[in-house]
Amino acid sequence: MTNDPPDPRPNLVGVPPSRIANLIEPYVDRPFRARQVGQWIIDRNATGFAEMTNLTKELRDELGRRFRIADPEILEESASGDGSVKWLLRLTDGLTIEGVSMPVDGKLTMCLSSQTGCAVGCTFCVTGALGAGRNLTPDEIVGQYRVMLRQLKAPVERVNIVFMGMGEPLLNTTHLGAALETLYERVSPKRITVSTSGVLPGITWLAGLPRRPKLAVSLNAPDQERRQRLMPIARRYRLPELMAGLRGFPLERGRRITFEYVLISDLNDQVADAQAVAQLIRGIPAKVNVIPLNEDPQYFPEHRRPDDETVNRFAATLRDAGLTVTVRWSKGLDVDAACGQLKGRHQGRGSRKSEGVVDSS
Repeated sequence: MTNDPPDPRPNLVGVPPSRIANLIEPYVDRPFRARQVGQWIIDRNATGFAEMTNLTKELRDELGRRFRIADPEILEESASGDGSVKWLLRLTDGLTIEGVSMPVDGKLTMCLSSQTGCAVGCTFCVTGALGAGRNLTPDEIVGQYRVMLRQLKAPVERVNIVFMGMGEPLLNTTHLGAALETLYERVSPKRITVSTSGVLPGITWLAGLPRRPKLAVSLNAPDQERRQRLMPIARRYRLPELMAGLRGFPLERGRRITFEYVLISDLNDQVADAQAVAQLIRGIPAKVNVIPLNEDPQYFPEHRRPDDETVNRFAATLRDAGLTVTVRWSKGLDVDAACGQLKGRHQGRGSRKSEGVVDSS
C-alpha cells in the first residue's frame, strides 16, 4: 500500500450533478457555474479543472484547491486478440481492482468491480479464492467507467455496463446506489446490469429503487446441495427462498431476470441438469446465460470446462424447454479476463487474505 497521506479534498467523481452543485455553490458566483462543472465531470469526462475552459481561471484555481477529480490509476492494460481489454487498476490506498471491456454485438460491454475482493467464496472464481475485500466507494466505481471510456474513446450510446467484476455488488448497496445515480446521467438503467450471487436483502433493496438496473443472478446448479457446494453463500440464502424472492421481483415491461449458469464438467452440465433448471425457473420472465467455465488450474485445478458438444447440448435442452438462452463463450482467455485472474496473477497463489471488512454500507 502507498504511504502517502490521503488527499483531504473531496473527489467529485461519482457525485450526482445535484450534489456537485451543492458542494461547490459557496465558491461560484452564479448557479449555472455549478451546472457547468457537473457537465464537465459527468458528460465530458474531465480529468481536471484546467479543462473547464468556460470557467474563469480564478474559479478553476479555487475549485482545484478545495476539490479533486481523480480516477483509479492504470497499472496494467492487457488487450486480447478478440478485442477484449482488461485493466488492473490501483486505488488511492494501494489496493487493486480489475475492469474489463468486451465487444459484444457491435456494442461495448464494460465489466465493473464493486469490491476489492469477495467474501462469497464461489469455488470457481479467482476473486473468491483471493479472499474478502473492502467496499468500493462511488468515485472508485464510476472511475472504472471513466477510465475505460477515456482509453477506448467509445461512444457513450454504445456502452453497456455490467457489475460482474470483483466483489458482490449487493453487499455494497449504499455505494452502489450512489454510483448508479451518477451513471444514469450517461447510461440508461436498461443498459446496466447488476449481478448477484443471490443476496436476498440486496435483491429486496434493488426491487425498491425508483429506477432499477437489470438483474442477473448466479444460479450454477438447480438444487440446494450442489449450489451450496459451489457457492457457500447459498447456505445463508437458500435456493427455495431465493426463487421465491425472484418470483416477486418487479420487472419493467419487456425486462427479464438473467440467470447466469457456469458449466463445470461432470458437475452441473448434464441434460438432466438443464431440464431441472428449466423446471426451477418456470414462470419467471427469464433468460439464461450459459457460461463454459474459464479454467484456472492455479486456483481451482479440480474444475474443468466441458467440451463444446456438452455445452451446446445443455443450451439446446434449455431452448427446447422454451427458454431464451445465450452461450457466453469466454472472451479474453489470452489475457486472464475471468474475474480476479489478472489480480490473482500479480498477487500470487499463496497470498489469500482479507483486504478489509465487507458489509452492506
